[in-house]
Amino acid sequence: MSTRTFEFRLCSSHGAADPASDELLVEFHADSGDWQAQHPSLSTPGFRLYLLSLLLCQHFYLVANAQERAIPLQRVEGTFTVITSSDWILEQVNGHFRLTLDPGAPAEELARADDEAIAFISRRMKLCPVSRNLPAAVEKAISLELAEA
Repeated sequence: MSTRTFEFRLCSSHGAADPASDELLVEFHADSGDWQAQHPSLSTPGFRLYLLSLLLCQHFYLVANAQERAIPLQRVEGTFTVITSSDWILEQVNGHFRLTLDPGAPAEELARADDEAIAFISRRMKLCPVSRNLPAAVEKAISLELAEA
């Protein structure tokens, strides 16, 4: 039985004045091999909307929990791969997110992004309601790392 693979990448930028996402770019790896910016609308295929909701829910929980810990984000980059059976049943969800801190933030704020805080955010990302509603049989792996300074 063959599988289908869906790949996305995400990049968001964050400002000191408003740590919510200033800019968000989500791209889909099309069959043509090109990365296509996603602008969901009524003409977006429904299954792609579902996959985008998985990705964006993870991103939302990451940013919200970084804000809760007052971690000065500059940028979040993510890759997201979903594998389905040939009949579109989810089998695997793999995401990897990388945080870049604001280099202009004071040292005490940068220090908040320690191993415990990253582990906290990772745990909280697992509470994303879209991901929690995936069937138990779906293999899920979401990782989070801090970019080197």
